[in-house]
Amino acid sequence: MARRRRPPNRLARHTAPLHVFIVGVVTIVAFLFQEELLVRLIQVLLFAAIATLAGKRIRWGYFLIMVGSITFFNLLTPVGRVLAEYGPIRVTEGALEQGLMKGLAIVGLVFISLFAVRPDLRLPGTFGGILARLFFYFERILDTRKRVSAKRLVESVDGVLLELYPPESRESAAESTSGSESPSDVSSRTDALGATLLISIVVANAVLAIV
Repeated sequence: MARRRRPPNRLARHTAPLHVFIVGVVTIVAFLFQEELLVRLIQVLLFAAIATLAGKRIRWGYFLIMVGSITFFNLLTPVGRVLAEYGPIRVTEGALEQGLMKGLAIVGLVFISLFAVRPDLRLPGTFGGILARLFFYFERILDTRKRVSAKRLVESVDGVLLELYPPESRESAAESTSGSESPSDVSSRTDALGATLLISIVVANAVLAIV
Protein backbone atom coordinates (compact mmCIF):
# COMPACT_ATOMS: atom_id res chain seq x y z
CA MET A 1 0.00 0.00 0.00
CA ALA A 2 1.44 3.37 -1.00
CA ARG A 3 2.40 5.65 1.84
CA ARG A 4 0.39 8.85 2.03
CA ARG A 5 2.34 11.92 1.08
CA ARG A 6 3.00 14.30 3.92
CA PRO A 7 1.55 17.80 3.85
CA PRO A 8 4.16 20.45 2.98
CA ASN A 9 6.13 21.98 5.82
CA ARG A 10 5.21 25.63 5.37
CA LEU A 11 7.11 26.61 8.49
CA ALA A 12 10.35 25.16 7.11
CA ARG A 13 10.13 27.33 3.99
CA HIS A 14 10.74 30.47 6.03
CA THR A 15 12.78 29.34 9.05
CA ALA A 16 16.16 27.81 9.83
CA PRO A 17 15.95 24.52 11.78
CA LEU A 18 18.19 25.73 14.63
CA HIS A 19 16.06 28.86 15.14
CA VAL A 20 12.87 26.79 15.33
CA PHE A 21 14.52 24.42 17.81
CA ILE A 22 15.60 27.31 20.07
CA VAL A 23 12.06 28.71 19.98
CA GLY A 24 10.77 25.26 20.92
CA VAL A 25 13.07 25.07 23.96
CA VAL A 26 12.05 28.56 25.13
CA THR A 27 8.40 27.68 24.57
CA ILE A 28 8.71 24.53 26.69
CA VAL A 29 9.92 26.58 29.65
CA ALA A 30 7.01 29.03 29.39
CA PHE A 31 4.56 26.17 28.88
CA LEU A 32 5.62 24.14 31.91
CA PHE A 33 5.46 27.19 34.19
CA GLN A 34 1.81 27.70 33.28
CA GLU A 35 -0.52 26.91 36.20
CA GLU A 36 -3.90 27.93 34.73
CA LEU A 37 -5.82 25.07 33.13
CA LEU A 38 -7.64 27.18 30.54
CA VAL A 39 -4.46 28.96 29.48
CA ARG A 40 -2.60 25.65 29.16
CA LEU A 41 -5.39 24.36 26.93
CA ILE A 42 -5.06 27.47 24.74
CA GLN A 43 -1.30 26.85 24.50
CA VAL A 44 -1.83 23.24 23.45
CA LEU A 45 -4.22 24.32 20.69
CA LEU A 46 -1.66 26.91 19.57
CA PHE A 47 1.09 24.25 19.44
CA ALA A 48 -1.21 21.97 17.44
CA ALA A 49 -1.80 24.76 14.91
CA ILE A 50 1.94 25.37 14.56
CA ALA A 51 2.60 21.62 14.19
CA THR A 52 -0.02 21.52 11.43
CA LEU A 53 1.73 24.46 9.77
CA ALA A 54 4.91 22.40 9.97
CA GLY A 55 3.27 19.63 7.95
CA LYS A 56 2.29 17.28 10.79
CA ARG A 57 -1.06 15.47 10.89
CA ILE A 58 -2.66 15.72 14.32
CA ARG A 59 -4.64 12.62 15.30
CA TRP A 60 -6.93 14.17 17.88
CA GLY A 61 -8.53 10.89 18.94
CA TYR A 62 -5.20 9.50 20.06
CA PHE A 63 -4.35 12.56 22.14
CA LEU A 64 -7.84 12.84 23.64
CA ILE A 65 -7.56 9.23 24.83
CA MET A 66 -4.16 10.04 26.32
CA VAL A 67 -5.49 13.04 28.27
CA GLY A 68 -8.57 11.08 29.34
CA SER A 69 -6.50 8.13 30.57
CA ILE A 70 -4.11 10.29 32.59
CA THR A 71 -7.02 12.21 34.09
CA PHE A 72 -8.88 9.02 35.01
CA PHE A 73 -5.94 7.49 36.87
CA ASN A 74 -5.34 10.78 38.65
CA LEU A 75 -8.93 10.70 39.90
CA LEU A 76 -8.08 7.55 41.87
CA THR A 77 -6.28 9.82 44.34
CA PRO A 78 -9.04 12.21 45.53
CA VAL A 79 -7.95 15.77 46.31
CA GLY A 80 -10.17 18.71 47.23
CA ARG A 81 -13.91 19.26 46.95
CA VAL A 82 -16.04 16.31 45.80
CA LEU A 83 -17.86 17.11 42.55
CA ALA A 84 -19.54 13.75 41.91
CA GLU A 85 -19.49 10.11 42.95
CA TYR A 86 -19.74 7.10 40.65
CA GLY A 87 -19.71 4.00 42.80
CA PRO A 88 -16.31 3.76 44.51
CA ILE A 89 -14.89 6.60 42.41
CA ARG A 90 -15.13 10.12 43.76
CA VAL A 91 -14.52 12.91 41.28
CA THR A 92 -12.78 15.68 43.18
CA GLU A 93 -11.99 19.15 41.92
CA GLY A 94 -8.28 19.01 42.73
CA ALA A 95 -7.67 15.57 41.22
CA LEU A 96 -9.61 16.45 38.08
CA GLU A 97 -7.66 19.67 37.54
CA GLN A 98 -4.32 18.01 38.26
CA GLY A 99 -5.10 15.15 35.87
CA LEU A 100 -6.06 17.51 33.05
CA MET A 101 -2.96 19.62 33.67
CA LYS A 102 -0.71 16.56 33.48
CA GLY A 103 -2.42 15.20 30.37
CA LEU A 104 -2.28 18.53 28.56
CA ALA A 105 1.38 18.93 29.57
CA ILE A 106 2.34 15.67 27.86
CA VAL A 107 0.29 16.42 24.75
CA GLY A 108 1.68 19.96 24.58
CA LEU A 109 5.26 18.68 24.78
CA VAL A 110 4.57 16.25 21.94
CA PHE A 111 3.15 19.05 19.77
CA ILE A 112 6.17 21.25 20.52
CA SER A 113 8.54 18.47 19.48
CA LEU A 114 6.58 17.96 16.28
CA PHE A 115 7.17 21.51 15.06
CA ALA A 116 10.49 22.29 16.78
CA VAL A 117 12.54 19.33 15.51
CA ARG A 118 13.11 18.90 11.79
CA PRO A 119 15.06 16.18 9.96
CA ASP A 120 17.58 18.79 8.79
CA LEU A 121 18.33 19.97 12.35
CA ARG A 122 22.04 19.82 13.12
CA LEU A 123 23.07 20.41 16.73
CA PRO A 124 26.76 20.80 17.61
CA GLY A 125 28.67 18.02 19.32
CA THR A 126 28.00 14.32 19.84
CA PHE A 127 25.25 14.95 22.38
CA GLY A 128 23.54 17.34 19.99
CA GLY A 129 23.55 14.71 17.26
CA ILE A 130 22.11 12.09 19.62
CA LEU A 131 19.40 14.48 20.81
CA ALA A 132 18.40 15.40 17.26
CA ARG A 133 18.15 11.76 16.22
CA LEU A 134 16.17 10.92 19.36
CA PHE A 135 13.51 13.46 18.41
CA PHE A 136 13.64 12.25 14.79
CA TYR A 137 12.87 8.65 15.79
CA PHE A 138 10.18 9.83 18.20
CA GLU A 139 8.44 11.67 15.37
CA ARG A 140 8.69 8.65 13.05
CA ILE A 141 7.31 6.30 15.70
CA LEU A 142 4.32 8.64 16.14
CA ASP A 143 3.77 8.46 12.38
CA THR A 144 3.83 4.64 12.34
CA ARG A 145 2.07 3.85 15.63
CA LYS A 146 -0.97 2.39 13.82
CA ARG A 147 1.18 -0.60 12.90
CA VAL A 148 1.95 -1.35 16.55
CA SER A 149 -0.22 -4.28 17.63
CA ALA A 150 -1.11 -5.01 21.26
CA LYS A 151 -1.12 -8.76 20.50
CA ARG A 152 2.32 -8.64 18.92
CA LEU A 153 3.72 -5.69 20.86
CA VAL A 154 7.41 -6.61 20.91
CA GLU A 155 7.48 -7.86 17.30
CA SER A 156 5.56 -4.89 15.91
CA VAL A 157 7.66 -2.29 17.75
CA ASP A 158 10.83 -4.12 16.69
CA GLY A 159 9.63 -4.07 13.08
CA VAL A 160 8.97 -0.31 13.20
CA LEU A 161 12.42 0.35 14.68
CA LEU A 162 14.15 -1.84 12.10
CA GLU A 163 12.32 0.01 9.34
CA LEU A 164 13.47 3.33 10.77
CA TYR A 165 17.03 2.15 11.35
CA PRO A 166 17.83 -0.93 9.23
CA PRO A 167 21.20 -2.63 9.95
CA GLU A 168 22.52 -2.05 6.42
CA SER A 169 22.09 1.71 6.76
CA ARG A 170 23.82 2.21 10.10
CA GLU A 171 27.03 3.41 8.50
CA SER A 172 25.11 6.18 6.77
CA ALA A 173 22.82 7.09 9.67
CA ALA A 174 23.84 10.72 9.57
CA GLU A 175 22.38 11.02 6.09
CA SER A 176 19.11 9.26 6.94
CA THR A 177 17.68 12.43 8.52
CA SER A 178 18.17 14.50 5.41
CA GLY A 179 14.40 14.81 5.46
CA SER A 180 11.28 13.86 3.63
CA GLU A 181 10.83 17.41 2.40
CA SER A 182 12.25 18.41 -0.92
CA PRO A 183 14.95 21.13 -1.02
CA SER A 184 12.32 23.66 -2.13
CA ASP A 185 10.34 23.02 1.06
CA VAL A 186 13.14 23.84 3.50
CA SER A 187 15.29 26.87 4.19
CA SER A 188 18.72 27.16 5.79
CA ARG A 189 17.96 30.69 6.96
CA THR A 190 15.10 32.53 8.61
CA ASP A 191 13.51 35.23 6.48
CA ALA A 192 11.45 38.21 7.68
CA LEU A 193 8.18 36.28 7.67
CA GLY A 194 9.71 33.38 9.58
CA ALA A 195 11.33 35.69 12.15
CA THR A 196 8.01 37.43 12.72
CA LEU A 197 6.26 34.11 13.28
CA LEU A 198 8.91 32.75 15.65
CA ILE A 199 9.00 35.97 17.69
CA SER A 200 5.19 35.92 17.86
CA ILE A 201 5.26 32.36 19.23
CA VAL A 202 7.75 33.28 21.95
CA VAL A 203 5.95 36.50 22.91
CA ALA A 204 2.51 34.85 22.95
CA ASN A 205 3.65 32.05 25.26
CA ALA A 206 5.59 34.45 27.49
CA VAL A 207 2.46 36.58 27.89
CA LEU A 208 0.34 33.51 28.61
CA ALA A 209 2.89 32.33 31.18
CA ILE A 210 2.42 35.48 33.26
CA VAL A 211 -1.36 35.75 32.85
